[in-house]
Amino acid sequence: MKKVILSTIAVVVMAMTFVSCGNSGDNGGNKGGDKAQGIVGSWYYNDNTFYTFNEDGTGSYTAFGNLWGNFTYKEGDGKLTLTYEGFTDPTVFNYKMEGNTLTILAGEGNLGSDTEYKRK
Repeated sequence: MKKVILSTIAVVVMAMTFVSCGNSGDNGGNKGGDKAQGIVGSWYYNDNTFYTFNEDGTGSYTAFGNLWGNFTYKEGDGKLTLTYEGFTDPTVFNYKMEGNTLTILAGEGNLGSDTEYKRK
């Protein structure tokens, strides 16, 4: 039961971070709108929560050992757009990449904060 509650809390926090992000301009990605090779790979928030971005524009989100969703993605103009399987509305958030750190940026007026993922 405790594992289910922790998993649910993690998903809610991540959803709030991604949904609430606003437009802060060009913070990463490539300007062509296609996926950049730099994001390909797995990016970890902690050992149990990570995103995987594949070269073919697909990816997945895993938290606490559970696959939470597969998606397609595009990046450009500092925005990362994820469209999860079974959903028509994409999730769009601002981000920046510096070396082996991918930072999902909190938008203006949000309750969330920037979230850093490390490449492994």
